[in-house]
Amino acid sequence: MQPCPLVQSDAFARTLQALGTHARVIRGEDPNHPYSCLVQTRQIPILGSVHLISRGPVGFGFDVPRIVRSLDLPGVLVVNTPSPHLRPPGFAQVARPKKVALLPLNEPHLMRSALHQKWRNALRRAERGALKVEVTDYSATGHKWVIERELAQQKQGRYRNWPMGFLDTFAQINPGQVKVFEAYRGKQPVAAMVFLCHAPWVTYHIAVRAEDGDTVGAHTLLLWRAMLAFADGGYRCLDLGYLGGSAGLVRFKTRTGAVVQDLGGTWLRFRSASKISPLARKSAA
Repeated sequence: MQPCPLVQSDAFARTLQALGTHARVIRGEDPNHPYSCLVQTRQIPILGSVHLISRGPVGFGFDVPRIVRSLDLPGVLVVNTPSPHLRPPGFAQVARPKKVALLPLNEPHLMRSALHQKWRNALRRAERGALKVEVTDYSATGHKWVIERELAQQKQGRYRNWPMGFLDTFAQINPGQVKVFEAYRGKQPVAAMVFLCHAPWVTYHIAVRAEDGDTVGAHTLLLWRAMLAFADGGYRCLDLGYLGGSAGLVRFKTRTGAVVQDLGGTWLRFRSASKISPLARKSAA
């Protein structure tokens, strides 16, 4: 399965462009070693041009260090490499590698059999309960309660997510590609999960609980329904994001049958225009 993380997708590039960030997807021309690479560029006072490649390039059978060298641009280049084995030469490491949980999407019986026993038991209890699940396209007005709860949870948990303007713009620029799964007890929503679609992958984005009410098992049921829906829609992988935060959250993600993947850390290099090779200039043009 060719990797397709959100930050290397066309949908992400379109969203960044709509938000005013210079972003482009560069594709390899060799049919035997296809690759793509989303490069973001920002102008920072004093530093000048700062270029970012996050979890890329992506593809099969290509020389990542060579590709990174060929894409080099004057100024600062930051690369969040997708694997610990892909360390670009001449770069200084500025952040340690993180781990992500990637959940393969298959036939329902295969996904259910891959669940950890405790996760499967929690799912059975939720399925026997009174929760009802609704799936809709994201709307800034229709899902106002989700955004309010996410902002409240960020403040309470002292964490940060993508700005809400990013979510709204992603939904506007990529119609139908933001799905909201909501759990209801009667007519009252008690939990929700938001996913960003960028075929053939889909990425978990937000999970919230109602401020009060019984939410036991709600996210387990919501995630399972999302797995079924996205697998049925032809998606091949659900990116559950970084493995950080509480031990309970890490268990919740990994017990779905997700594969834990090590990323390669963040690497930085500064290079003036005079030091860039002719090949790099030609690739960057």
